[in-house]
Amino acid sequence: MKFKISGAGWRIGNKLIPAGTVLDFAKPDKWTALAAGKIPFAAVPLDREALEAQVAAYPDAKHLLSGAWV
Repeated sequence: MKFKISGAGWRIGNKLIPAGTVLDFAKPDKWTALAAGKIPFAAVPLDREALEAQVAAYPDAKHLLSGAWV
């Protein structure tokens, strides 16, 4: 799963993943470890897996998601 953080960033606990950061779960790093397979509302999916995860996480807001039209 690969996606880019948009908006003001993504706060997880007391950490903030900055906007513009690309998380790629195929290449684990400190951000993917923190995210643990989740995807935020304010993300741009960069692959089909991320798109499907985002739509599954926010089914009532599909029309508002970046890339949900793909």
